[in-house]
Amino acid sequence: MRVGRYLGEGRLAIVDEPAPELPKGGLLVSTLASGLCSGELMDWYMDKKVPHVLGHEICGEVVATEDPRFPVGSIVCPHHHAPCMHCERCARGLYVHCDQWRRTRILPGGMAELCAVPKENLADTLVVGDLRPVDAALIEPLGCVMKSIRLSGLRHGDRAAVIGLGVMGLLHMLMLPGAVGYDSNPRRVDWARRLGLDARGPEDSQVADVIYVCPGTQSALDFGIRLADFGATLVLFAPFAPGEPSHVPLSDLYFRDIKLVNSYSCGPDDVIEAAKAIRSGKVRAEQVVSDFIELGELPNAYLAMKRGEILKPMVLFRQPAESTSYDTGRGARASE
Repeated sequence: MRVGRYLGEGRLAIVDEPAPELPKGGLLVSTLASGLCSGELMDWYMDKKVPHVLGHEICGEVVATEDPRFPVGSIVCPHHHAPCMHCERCARGLYVHCDQWRRTRILPGGMAELCAVPKENLADTLVVGDLRPVDAALIEPLGCVMKSIRLSGLRHGDRAAVIGLGVMGLLHMLMLPGAVGYDSNPRRVDWARRLGLDARGPEDSQVADVIYVCPGTQSALDFGIRLADFGATLVLFAPFAPGEPSHVPLSDLYFRDIKLVNSYSCGPDDVIEAAKAIRSGKVRAEQVVSDFIELGELPNAYLAMKRGEILKPMVLFRQPAESTSYDTGRGARASE
């Protein structure tokens, strides 16, 4: 089978590898759609995983199973990590810090024609046959956004701002009616405006009560702090590179009662909420995916996304064996 394997230093290739076997108690899934996550563009994060098959935003069709809840032919969205749901951390809702969550993964990854879903991952696997695969593949990233909004403590009447209008920023905006989004890239601002969102350049800013800082950069954090009104909450949605110096004016934040909240990945509750939002029609793939591609096009699309020339690619492998057709077309490029 073919897979999209990351080789290190920002390079990837499409290679042939043996297909995975059906895991005991788990599933073998034929991938239908798999999105490229912006986190997979961070060399410092990816290089330590080499060799690594890309992809964890996936939807696929079950072709072999050892779990009656997921019969052959089921369309599923498996999370690449799944908590045990029994430990003390899970009881506190700290699913991403569960020991099982950290060690589970989909084999070999979502950018593969076939992937194995171990038994442990089924605790966070949804049946999504009622959704288009391209929309279902957004459940995991939208789940991360649902967690971010939940942890922010957003209240009715709060003024919300989103910094960074890449895919994750756009998903925040789609779930936050009335929010103001900022990006220094005019292409991204134009894309968001075409979706009917209030998108602006940083020069046209206003204070906010809750600020979602999507890029893991000092300049984005500094801008978020400038937007923060007294008593505001800043949500840090992405990490800084390890060892990268960062400056946080703690004295200023203290005397203005500004809170810093981190939001890392998501758990089963957030995934369920994301699926509900997609089923309600609040998010569709065409709103955040600029390029629907074949697997062989992934290396070039990876570099284009990294350079900011496209918004997000999603690999389409095939259609379900029994389904009505869906028409994705080819998304408009972010550079248009």
